[in-house]
Amino acid sequence: MSEPLVVLYTTSVATSPNIRSATARIKLILDANGVKYDEVDLILQQERRDDMLKASNGVKILPQLHINGRYIGSVDTVQELQDSQELASLLKPPVH
Repeated sequence: MSEPLVVLYTTSVATSPNIRSATARIKLILDANGVKYDEVDLILQQERRDDMLKASNGVKILPQLHINGRYIGSVDTVQELQDSQELASLLKPPVH
């Protein structure tokens, strides 16, 4: 079984402390779950922006988490999923 594809879209030029804090919180949650993830900094990888927007139906809020190509949400949604233990089931390896 392969691991789920987990992508965290971020920005390295976050002007708001809230964005930096939200990014750090999602990373802590993923790390606490032992999840390997790809961090995509949209400043450095602008070509990935279209992938993010397509999967999220145009949501531009950063940071945002995607699992197996599916938009999960930003920090509040990720925290709610963690608190309800639903995030663990989303992070299980995909069944082929």
